[in-house]
Amino acid sequence: MDKKLAGKVAIVTGAGSGMGRATARLLHAHGAHIVATDVSGGEADTAAELAKGAAAFHADLSSETDLARLVDFAVSQFGGVDILCNVGATTSAKEVMTEAKVEDFDRIVSINMRSVFLTMKFAIPHMIARGGGSIVNVSSTAAIRAWPRMTAYSAAKAGLIAITRVAAAEFGPQGIRANVVVPGATETPMLVGQYPEDPGRLDYLRGLNPLRRLGQPSELASAIMFFASDDSSYVTGTVLPVDGGQSM
Repeated sequence: MDKKLAGKVAIVTGAGSGMGRATARLLHAHGAHIVATDVSGGEADTAAELAKGAAAFHADLSSETDLARLVDFAVSQFGGVDILCNVGATTSAKEVMTEAKVEDFDRIVSINMRSVFLTMKFAIPHMIARGGGSIVNVSSTAAIRAWPRMTAYSAAKAGLIAITRVAAAEFGPQGIRANVVVPGATETPMLVGQYPEDPGRLDYLRGLNPLRRLGQPSELASAIMFFASDDSSYVTGTVLPVDGGQSM
């Protein structure tokens, strides 16, 4: 395999399973040093699987302290930060807006949007010190179309897009690119775990796109890899749906 990321240092949030783990695997296969982070404990399994050139850091995405320490850990372990992949997320409480609890709204926004702001805030100075870098943030089709009962999740994932574009505009002159991948329904533990008693819901989700199937974590990882590598060296501020055509 062509080592497109040889010598690069990548932080991957949500690396304990699903899209995050697939991303960590692919970037590592292309030569990147990986800092795998999650709150589930799965980050240690991911780092152990990748072995050489990978390290695990347990972090709560809602904790500013944890995220500052995450970036410091990457710098201490591997000498800097070149790539930041914000894949980690949590789902909505599935309530209509008038019944939603404020504390649930705050928690979902904190994990899905505020964490993206914080990791970028802490990582960008280190990227600038190394002459630039690439930020890839993972949003959702819920950010670009209306899904009932997903107020907080939709708001957070839409805000993530805005934050990414601002970063692209602010730090492009310093060699930093920032882009967004927008997955549709993807066959991850997080998605499947939402419907343990309703397998028919997954069939419904498959029917929402012209390809009539769920996305695979590896397919999302390939899109993230494109943005992380120099294959997209003239691409920034872009929002790329990887959703089987769902958002057409």
